[in-house]
Amino acid sequence: MVPSDMYFESVVQPEHEGWLLLDSLCKRFTYHSRELWSEKIAGGFVSVNGEVANLETIAHRGDKVVYHVTNYTEPEVPTNYEIVFEDDEFMLVAKPAGVPVHHTGHIFYNTFTSIVRRGTDCETATPMHRLDRDTGGLMLFAKYAESAARFQKNLDRILLRKFYMAVVRGDFAVEGTPAGEPVDCTMPLREDPADRLRLRMHHFADGKPCHTRFRKLCGGQLLLPVGGESMYSVVEAELLTGRKHQIRAHLAELGYPILGDRLYSFDGIYYEKMSRSWSRDPSVDNSEAGLSAEDLAALGGSSQMLYAYKVEIQLPYWKEPRAFECCQFPEEMKLLVEKAKSGA
Repeated sequence: MVPSDMYFESVVQPEHEGWLLLDSLCKRFTYHSRELWSEKIAGGFVSVNGEVANLETIAHRGDKVVYHVTNYTEPEVPTNYEIVFEDDEFMLVAKPAGVPVHHTGHIFYNTFTSIVRRGTDCETATPMHRLDRDTGGLMLFAKYAESAARFQKNLDRILLRKFYMAVVRGDFAVEGTPAGEPVDCTMPLREDPADRLRLRMHHFADGKPCHTRFRKLCGGQLLLPVGGESMYSVVEAELLTGRKHQIRAHLAELGYPILGDRLYSFDGIYYEKMSRSWSRDPSVDNSEAGLSAEDLAALGGSSQMLYAYKVEIQLPYWKEPRAFECCQFPEEMKLLVEKAKSGA
């Protein structure tokens, strides 16, 4: 359960040296109006270096500012997980879709890292890599900060291979590649400053080198068409480089967006709608925000159908690499995968 009282810490930046604390807060945290920040300060909900602030408080670089929020709420996220492997230094944990690995603008308490730390004896458990909030699957955690620091820079020496399963719109096929053969997608990707959704990745010749190997596993027919398409495919994706949104962007560029992907399907209109409905104000209840049932049906699912289902690991004290699998797909994805595999 999320605590009803939360304390949000920040540090005054050098460029705000000598500013009124009120001005600094208004500049950095725009989810409150100036009037509301004034009320919060006057009400004793903001402290600086352990002392309750007032409207005349001057900010100095490096000051620790704490904002106390009462009746705090967060959107609900799944908090279940499965430990697939564990030894003295590492854990391989299956993350559910729908929970961010690190804090976001409106989730601070129930990040996946915090959930794992609270649910195990490892208060310093550190993710060695990340998955998008809407992507579930296997994540490697170092149990201790020392282990994370020792292996983080050479992660590719211990996390050898990563495989994802995706359910995509359409009958997956790439011109020039025979049916059943792997498809090597090497489109370089980068953000487009002209895109209204700046976080999206696009194919540009001067983008970062990317390499994803796709293989169609099976396919089927959707009960209801999505974007005018009645077919779907279950595709395995091996991530050979690790760029932001790489699998999602490559599939979208190839013309086979992932079912339920708000950002890369339908030109991101459902991502925009969802974003507009959420408030970044930590005191606002976002429980009723989000997309409608009709929106989710249009997307083809209530969650993104991408799952990191298999990894190959070689820890330094092992003689041979080991492969681990976990297929705890979101329910809608599970049903489509099973239907396609059965040929129904």
